[in-house]
Amino acid sequence: MTDDEIAALDGDWEKIPPADRAACRFTLKLTREPHRVGAEDIRELRKFFTANQVAEIVQAVAGYNSTNRWTDALNIPAEENGDFFRRGTSAKTTVELDSFLTPTSDAYIRQVTRIAPVKAEEAKREPLEPFADLASQWQKASTREPILPLAGEATDPGWVRLLKVFPVANKGRISTLFAAETKGKLDTRTKLLVCWTCARHDRAWYMQSQVARRMAAAGINSAELRALDSGEAGVSDKDRAVIGLARKMTVAPWTVTDADVAAARQHYSPFQVAEIVLHACNAAYLDRLTETAQLPVEKPKRSSQ
Repeated sequence: MTDDEIAALDGDWEKIPPADRAACRFTLKLTREPHRVGAEDIRELRKFFTANQVAEIVQAVAGYNSTNRWTDALNIPAEENGDFFRRGTSAKTTVELDSFLTPTSDAYIRQVTRIAPVKAEEAKREPLEPFADLASQWQKASTREPILPLAGEATDPGWVRLLKVFPVANKGRISTLFAAETKGKLDTRTKLLVCWTCARHDRAWYMQSQVARRMAAAGINSAELRALDSGEAGVSDKDRAVIGLARKMTVAPWTVTDADVAAARQHYSPFQVAEIVLHACNAAYLDRLTETAQLPVEKPKRSSQ
């Protein structure tokens, strides 16, 4: 793509083909307002793309929402040139990979972004539903039908079945998402607190229910979860630091500052803080994937006892 073609993606969408325009609109909505994405958005994409192509678009957008939060929250520096994109020292490219160093064309030199958030208030979301209403929301979501392709076994968790539509590409992602639940240096309670906060603010009903069950299994009862969810006076500074960082990463990741990370560092090691960020990134992925797919909330498995 030329510099001007890339610049057009920054909101000048009337200059791009209709299919690309639909994909861009969907990408922006799923990125900024995942709780507003619904079946009508998928129907709009289906005018231009097959069901599997739509599934791939959703997973790509969710994936970049995860990656962008990782690189930004941890202040990972950008590459200074295009060497990363070259395939070996002998590779011959047909385009200039350092084109971002060239002057902007007259057509876009004064363009102000139409899609990138500039102010924190641009991420405002409606007030959260009362904690007491969540059970009814999950019950309502248990009757819905998936609107994205599924694969794998019927006994697999719903999110796994969504990923298994692309079994080769997602094999590693499935294993790392499972491993994140039990591996690492971060305690289970903190992991779940991050996942809960993210799913709550994304209105990700499927993931909320999943995390709530994991919390119950870990000994976090409904009363404690309600206190954490509402930010009651008894919530510790340690929990508030985690909740605050997870909330910002979910709703307005571009507003995360060194102070947010430093607040978590008062209670966690650098490795553990990186894990907190990782779990928020995983949540950004799973929340968007499962809610866009309208996965039904899974009913608890009955004990064989």
